[in-house]
Amino acid sequence: MTEDPLEEIRWGREPVPVVAVVGFSNVGKTTLIEQLVSRLGTRGLVVGAVKHTSHGFTADRPGKDSDRIYRAGASAVTLVSRDQMATFKRRQPEQPSLGQALREMPSYLDLVLAEGFAWEPVPRLVLVRNGEAPASRHTEAGPVLAVIEVPEREEGYPPRFGADVLNALIKQLMDRVSAVAMSNGSKANVARNSRTPISLEIVKEGT
Repeated sequence: MTEDPLEEIRWGREPVPVVAVVGFSNVGKTTLIEQLVSRLGTRGLVVGAVKHTSHGFTADRPGKDSDRIYRAGASAVTLVSRDQMATFKRRQPEQPSLGQALREMPSYLDLVLAEGFAWEPVPRLVLVRNGEAPASRHTEAGPVLAVIEVPEREEGYPPRFGADVLNALIKQLMDRVSAVAMSNGSKANVARNSRTPISLEIVKEGT
């Protein structure tokens, strides 16, 4: 582990940068992560994601064999197929720990994007609604890489992030991956740049 295991999760000798995407509910965090993961993948990066949920969840399908075994009291159940694997674990009811979640991620990732976890001391992208200022709870715990202002949209439709915004964020993330890899003596496919977070600024979404 590094001194701050949340900013870079380390498997063996290789650190992997972690960036959170934070903002109020329904502002567009999942949509942004979805688009970033897709575009980073086309550039050759292997990206993982961690999502915080406030209300619990049912990951398995009720009535399936694995669900029945879990409900019977198994402490952990792993589902394995030819191309997927998932493990469900019981945990104590407490504040979710990003560090614990990161340690469950596979070792071959280039970058982890975390949705939520605003209280953790990690670099973050902050989403705000049109005309709103960032909430202090979203900016105080870790360095802010950018604040993205999301314009109003029709109810029921996801926000549209313009190409200029997405390209700027992709460059920022690829620079972080490259800098971490180069500082660790690893080869990287992207140019090395400073890991120092940029000043807080509003990046307006294109149409």
